[in-house]
Amino acid sequence: MKKILLFLVLVTLLSCKNGQKSSVAKRDRKEKPKKEKVTAVESSIRKKTELVIKTARSYTGTPYKYGGTSRAGMDCSALTCASYKAAEIQLPRTANEQGNFGKTVSLNDLQKGDLVFFTDKKGHKKITHVGMVTEIKGTDSVKFIHASTKMGVVETELFTDYYKPIIIKAVRIF
Repeated sequence: MKKILLFLVLVTLLSCKNGQKSSVAKRDRKEKPKKEKVTAVESSIRKKTELVIKTARSYTGTPYKYGGTSRAGMDCSALTCASYKAAEIQLPRTANEQGNFGKTVSLNDLQKGDLVFFTDKKGHKKITHVGMVTEIKGTDSVKFIHASTKMGVVETELFTDYYKPIIIKAVRIF
């Protein structure tokens, strides 16, 4: 009887010990970060997006000129046209036309390279300005590049008291 009881105790201890090992092994597997699998298409989009942003940034400091399309002076939609042209994408010429190009996305789902459209006054619906998202540090910290009438081509924080109330929409090109 003692032998059977000893055998049962050993079996119980061993099964508990094995159970602990397997749960630890499972926990270790769960805690390891998963490697992000990037498809060839996603990789191509990332490269194109970085090229578009790099091109836009190369215009930093260019003075604003209504209707301008060169480094001597350019407007907001010319900046986005020139930037996307580097990735072999031809955007329509005006901000209003660009607002109908691509896929509309939520402001909560912005990605680098997305175009952001504005009106001139809170409550207005007509698109009068466009910029491109260049950096995302969090849901409340998004930078965009645009041709400002006062400062020329600059990168600016998007969700400020000035810009937030006049944002109309965002569009994804890639």
